[in-house]
Amino acid sequence: MDTIRENSFLMIKKILLFNILFIIVSAQDADSLFWFDANSLQEDPPQFPIVINKVFTGNHIFILDSIKQLKSKVNEGFRIQIFESMVSSIARAEAKRFQNILGDTVYIDFETPLYKLRIGNYIDRKKAEKSILAIERLGARDSWIVRTKIDMVK
Repeated sequence: MDTIRENSFLMIKKILLFNILFIIVSAQDADSLFWFDANSLQEDPPQFPIVINKVFTGNHIFILDSIKQLKSKVNEGFRIQIFESMVSSIARAEAKRFQNILGDTVYIDFETPLYKLRIGNYIDRKKAEKSILAIERLGARDSWIVRTKIDMVK
């Protein structure tokens, strides 16, 4: 009876020792906690949302957006999502194309891993539903309404 207890105790001791050693060895792995290297990114991190204005382009966008933020307050509402892509350059090109077709401000929102193109600032869903029909006729075929924060000009 005592030998069975001693063997059980020895077995439990070996299992505990093995588990402790395993934890120590696996914690020493250099990649266990810090596996992401920001220097390995091929593109600059996005600074979004970018607002593409009808008149200005380039560096003026950020200036106009910051001025617009002073004049507006943000509210819950609806926008129409017209496009999404995982590649920022494609999203920017499509934003400019839709900007020219639709003649409205195009918002680019980055929600990992997608760049989402959205238009409009609708307070209620019924107005967004009326606009989506016209937008689909202009070429944004697979568009849909999303609930998001919108700009409300004072």
